[in-house]
Amino acid sequence: MLQRILLASALLLGILASPMLAQAQTASIRKSESGRTTTTSVTPLRKGIIMRNGRLMDVKGKDFTPLAQGRTFPNGSILQPNGSLTLTGGEVLQLNEGDYVDLKGNLHRSTVITQRTTTVSGDTTGIGKQLLQAQQMNDRLKLLQEKQRVLQFKTELLQKTAQNKSNQAELKKLDADLSKLEQQLSAEEKKN
Repeated sequence: MLQRILLASALLLGILASPMLAQAQTASIRKSESGRTTTTSVTPLRKGIIMRNGRLMDVKGKDFTPLAQGRTFPNGSILQPNGSLTLTGGEVLQLNEGDYVDLKGNLHRSTVITQRTTTVSGDTTGIGKQLLQAQQMNDRLKLLQEKQRVLQFKTELLQKTAQNKSNQAELKKLDADLSKLEQQLSAEEKKN
């Protein structure tokens, strides 16, 4: 008898919960990035090669042309059209969005700012809110990873500067990039 009551209760609970589960399964999250990709660099690049919208572009004044073949620079660095930069010591680096190589072959990392929007459709009371929170955490994680990359690059540059003393301008630019990342992180926190 007790088994029948438990079975009937479970069946009734399943019937009552099924509309809520169906509604929760219709939730979806869509993230879109739009707008112009900009860099936080104070001075615009006039000559060199920059990674823009996933492609290497040769910059000459206001003219941007796609890089069709590899290029060797005076310092011995070699840049491939896929964004792979081989330094003189043999180290291979991958250019990210906004990074550029000057005419001497020196790599300059840049923080990229892209306009982002997130839309939740369907059930916004159940799983939709969890999806939105997960997306916000993912965005924060990306910002923190970018901050870590910039800090790591700054540490390397500080070590070189202690030996060379000629990278003060680049250090100031990295400090400005870190400040912008801090602003983005606090803006993300205020949204939450």
